[in-house]
Amino acid sequence: MYPPKNFDIGWPDLAYGVAACGREGDADRWAATVERRFAGGGARATAGPAHPDGKGSPSPGCPYPCLTTLSVRSALDLALTAASLPRGSEVLMSAVTIPDMWRIVTEHGLVPVPVDLDAGTLLPTAEQWAAAATERTRAVVVAHLFGTQAPLGPLAQLAARHGWLLIEDCAQAYSGPGFRGSPDADVSLFSFGPLKTATALGGAVAVVRKPDLLAAMRALHREWPVQTRDAQARRVAKYALLALLTTRPVYTGLVNATGLLGHDTASGLQNTVGAFAGTDLMPAIRQRPGPALLDLLDRRLSAQDTARAVAERAEVARRLVTRLPDPSPVYGAAAPVHTYWLCAVPTPDPDATTARLRSAGFDAARPTSLGAVPAPPDRPQGARTAAHLIRHAVCLPLRPTMSDRTLDRMAAVLDPEDWGGGR
Repeated sequence: MYPPKNFDIGWPDLAYGVAACGREGDADRWAATVERRFAGGGARATAGPAHPDGKGSPSPGCPYPCLTTLSVRSALDLALTAASLPRGSEVLMSAVTIPDMWRIVTEHGLVPVPVDLDAGTLLPTAEQWAAAATERTRAVVVAHLFGTQAPLGPLAQLAARHGWLLIEDCAQAYSGPGFRGSPDADVSLFSFGPLKTATALGGAVAVVRKPDLLAAMRALHREWPVQTRDAQARRVAKYALLALLTTRPVYTGLVNATGLLGHDTASGLQNTVGAFAGTDLMPAIRQRPGPALLDLLDRRLSAQDTARAVAERAEVARRLVTRLPDPSPVYGAAAPVHTYWLCAVPTPDPDATTARLRSAGFDAARPTSLGAVPAPPDRPQGARTAAHLIRHAVCLPLRPTMSDRTLDRMAAVLDPEDWGGGR
C-alpha cells in the first residue's frame, strides 16, 4: 500500500535532528546562519559574520533579506503586526488555504475576503482580484497551491497601484535553491514543516523585500521566547515514528489492522501530522525557532539533491497525467510551473474514488488540511471553484520509484466516465 504522502526526510537527517537536540547552541547565531544560507541559494556559507550588528539584521547587499521563523504562520503574524493595518481592513486571500492563515488575519482585527481560483493555475485571475477589492482593501495573501508556481505580475501591478501589502505563501511551492518566490512580492513565505519539500520538521523563512517592514518584523520577533529543546525533541521523536509508520511495509500492515477495526488510517495520520495540531494557535506560533530546529534546517537547506528530487517527483506526476483519460482537470495543470507537491484531481464521489484506489493499493487522501476561506457576511459567496475543490479533490499518492506498470494501474482505477467531477 502506498501511503498518501511521504515525509521528505531520510533517516540520517532524522538521526541528525535527534543529535541536535542534545547539543548546546545559540538561537540567534543559528538563525543568522540559516538566513545567510537561504540568501545564498543554499550554498555553503562563507567565513565571516552574517550579521554585523549581532542582532540578525541582513548583511549589506544581501539579495534576499530574510527572517527565519518557527512557521509560515508565525511569519504572517509578524508581517501583519509590523504592517499595522487599520482594524477592519480587508485582506484579499486565495480562496483555498489552510484555515490557520485566515484565522491569523482575523486575530489582527482584519477581514479575510476569498478570491476564487482558476482551476487550471490554482490562482485567481487579475480580474478576480480587482473585482474583489474595495476601498477597505489593504493587503493580499496569495497561495501557490499543490506545487504550482506562477508569476504575480498583473496582481503586483494592481497591488502597487493601490498601495496594498503583497504576501505570497510559497509553503507548497518550494522547489530548491533556485526558487525564492516572486521578486514582485513584498513578502514571500517558505515552509519547512513536516510534510513540506526538504522538511526540517518545522521552521520557515520569510523573504521580505521592504527593509522597513523587515526591520519591524525582526524587532517584534526578538521579543518572542525561544522554542524549548524539549519541544523540538518531542517533535523529532513524533515525526520519526510517523516516518516509520508510513514506510510501505509497515503502512500496509497498519492499514490492514485498522481496516479490521473499521478505522481510516489515512485520516487518522492526517489528523496528527499538522505542526500545530491540538495547540492553542497564537501562543504556539509566537515563539522563535530553537537552535536544534535551526541546526537541522541549515542541514536541510544545504542538501545538494533537493532540486533533483523535486524534478523526479514532477516527472512521475507528468507520466501519470499522460495516462489519464483527460489531463486537463488535474488541478494546476495549466500553471507555468507545477512541481506536484500534490497531484490532485476532481471526482464526483471522492469517497468512492479513494475506496477504489485503496483497494488497488494506493491510499489516496482528501486535502483535509485545506479549507475554503469563508466570505464576510456582507459579501456574496462566489468562490465556486474553491468550494468544489474542497468537496471533490482527491490527492493521488505518487513516488518517483513508481514503474510504468504501477502508474497504468493507478490511472485505470480512475473511472473515465466520472472524470472531472462536474467541475
